[in-house]
Amino acid sequence: MWNKFEQFSLGAERYVPVSDGSQLVLDYLEVVNEVFQLEHSLQEIFSDPNIADPESAAEGVKSQLAEKRSQRQSLAPLVEDVLQRQINAVLSDLSITLGGQAIPPVLYQSVHKSYALIISPREEIRSEVSFMLVPDLTLEEIISLEDDLEENLDVSALVVGVGGLGTYPAMIVEGGGLSWLVHVVTHEWTHNYLTIRPLGMHYYANPAMTAINETIADLASYEIRDAVVERFYPEHVPAPTLSTDTDQYSESAKFLISFREMQRHYLFDFRHEMHKTRVVVDKMLEEGQVEGAEAYMEERREFFWEHGYHIRKLNQAYFAFHGSYAAQAGGAVSGSTNTLGNNIRKLRDEMPSFVAFMKKVAWMWRVDQFESAFEDYFGE
Repeated sequence: MWNKFEQFSLGAERYVPVSDGSQLVLDYLEVVNEVFQLEHSLQEIFSDPNIADPESAAEGVKSQLAEKRSQRQSLAPLVEDVLQRQINAVLSDLSITLGGQAIPPVLYQSVHKSYALIISPREEIRSEVSFMLVPDLTLEEIISLEDDLEENLDVSALVVGVGGLGTYPAMIVEGGGLSWLVHVVTHEWTHNYLTIRPLGMHYYANPAMTAINETIADLASYEIRDAVVERFYPEHVPAPTLSTDTDQYSESAKFLISFREMQRHYLFDFRHEMHKTRVVVDKMLEEGQVEGAEAYMEERREFFWEHGYHIRKLNQAYFAFHGSYAAQAGGAVSGSTNTLGNNIRKLRDEMPSFVAFMKKVAWMWRVDQFESAFEDYFGE
């Protein structure tokens, strides 16, 4: 907050009009990507057994990296200000502001890396402990921490990299993609919005309320993100998907579209396979087959690895963390959470506007209130 106060005192917004700031954001993301690429190159140099003197070999990369990090650091405050104002402008378009100002204001600060420790009991999938760790941990430190906790406390532990944290101002991990950055900033702002309302206040009441909060934050962020990109970055709006419902395409075009649909059908479906894994694990744990469930999860991790999804560790803590996000069907969520997510998406579709949906859900704080809303709107 003090950093934000200093930025406000300097009047950064006077130097970069919001209408001219989009290119600055894109330039910043390019610098962030260059930093990640140089860091990867540096790691490769020190990991290569064929390089006799890695210190000498890395001098040029270190010099470039220092320059790019300095450039990133100088750009970050201006980019934060531009993106905050762009998101606020879209929130005003969506009528979820007061006098044109979001409550609370959109505020975030970039951080380079951030980690969270998740602990679940082995006998069931439940987030028992979740808190932030110091940044820039090495992989060896992460593995050592997880192993120590599991051996000494008989729990399932996982250290995960997080994209953002709903502090205020929100902490947002630097990423190289425009869509990803806007999504995470708006996701965390939605948590800030809900925190001063009953739904967010009851985030930790039970796992279902946690899942509801995360699902609504994701749904809101998708909608806000798409509006931000469409208004300020129109060249980055995804091209529309072709449809075969009309006869306007040539026979060759129709064949190509059909071939692509067939490819999508036979390609590996990660979310489907992960949800199938979660359902089996839940059933095994309910039957008391803890070690069997853990062996099965390791088999599935190897299965995902073979299909290009390099999951370092698949355990109860993995599902406890990823299973709270049900904005999309399938994935790591449980069967009940998946149904809950489907119903929340349907509820959004039934509401006349984004602001109507947000105002309705923000003032509910119990699962039965959501169940009643589902019954009122679509008889379920």
